[in-house]
Amino acid sequence: MKLWAQMLWALLSGPGRRRGGIRGLAFSSWQSHPPLAGLLSPTGLVSHWTRVFEKRGIPEARESSEYIVAHVLGAKTFQSLKPVLWTQPLTPQQLQCIQVLCSRRLQRVPVQYILGEWDFRGLSLKMLPPVFIPRPETEELVEWVLEEVAQRPNVVEAQGGPLILEVGCGSGAISLSLLSQLPQVSPLYIPCLTLVRLGVIRTVPPFGPSHISLLEAREGKDRIVSSPAWSQPLTLIPICLGRSWPERKKLLSISLLFWWGMLVIGPGISQHSVSHHLFLGQSQVIAVDKEEAAINLTYENAQRLRLQDRIQIIPFDVTSVGSWTHLLPWGPMDLIVSNPPYIFHHDMEQLAPEIRSYEDPVALDGGEEGMDIITHILTLAPQFLKDSGSIFLEVEPRHPELVSNWLQSHPDLCLNLVAVRRDFCGRPRFLHVQRSGP
Repeated sequence: MKLWAQMLWALLSGPGRRRGGIRGLAFSSWQSHPPLAGLLSPTGLVSHWTRVFEKRGIPEARESSEYIVAHVLGAKTFQSLKPVLWTQPLTPQQLQCIQVLCSRRLQRVPVQYILGEWDFRGLSLKMLPPVFIPRPETEELVEWVLEEVAQRPNVVEAQGGPLILEVGCGSGAISLSLLSQLPQVSPLYIPCLTLVRLGVIRTVPPFGPSHISLLEAREGKDRIVSSPAWSQPLTLIPICLGRSWPERKKLLSISLLFWWGMLVIGPGISQHSVSHHLFLGQSQVIAVDKEEAAINLTYENAQRLRLQDRIQIIPFDVTSVGSWTHLLPWGPMDLIVSNPPYIFHHDMEQLAPEIRSYEDPVALDGGEEGMDIITHILTLAPQFLKDSGSIFLEVEPRHPELVSNWLQSHPDLCLNLVAVRRDFCGRPRFLHVQRSGP
């Protein structure tokens, strides 16, 4: 009885009351007397840690405790657990894992980083610090883009789907969510050496015909057949994406008269430019970010969701003079979408500790008026957009007026703010800017 009293005191006191907390006293006792661990259930743990979090001023105390307990039990949410498990005794290992994870939450680590994954529009994405955590509002931005694409059937009919550029891909949430909802058809593979001869694609020295991969399409699923000598990370430079669909169809019909040639490719802009072949007749995304951690995480999530064949992930700094020329070979885009850094610099110190201490400030700080990256995107957009192409931005509620004024002062860009949409809290949060001229 004395032993149980010590364990209970340690549990209720939470970590920090004595050196080692529960881990130092209680868990060593539970390991020695495992039957006592059965007195603690998921419901009891949620209630306990909710009280601890509330006492320590942790926001969303109950939600945090429920997510952590559910995660340890192999579920996404506490509500998705079978009711019979709510009162079932936990094992010492489960109790220890919950203790460790809840201790991290007491340090104000975001739940998304603690769990290592998070859902975005039904997609389970890997999460790693300091890559920006996608917010619920951004799901509304994706929904707006999908609505816009649905209203442009000519894009889907003419080329099988839109070509989209995302600036600042972070975890890949926007790009991968769009790809999961946009049209996908089996690509048509053709003799790429023929396309080189026709000038549709080009190679970049020092690589030549010895660096090849043979591509096949079987039953709508792509596969790459290559020998060990051809296994280097290389990327096709798809110049043909900039051509009109009728022109591409003509070139394709001509090329099909030739023999199967070699896929001549140039050095990849990034080892994570995951597609090694030419996309025709399906939606695609070019995702860029200047942070290596974001590039790597988007690549991992693309593989996790089996969308790697429809996305190009490229290191790119939108503020770097001349760097935009690296994107020109991908051809004019139908859409540009971005959730850029837009927080006013003087507001950074007011952010919650979860954001200020763990997420990359580069993905948050938009400069004096939160417009630094926004104006860079708008300045470069005419270089990449097709005629009547669109830009969709998530912004701070003070930005619609600032962006409108800025565009009016830069008429040479031929960009117009055509729509502003409010988020689920009623704040003006999303902008639709459209190119109106050459």
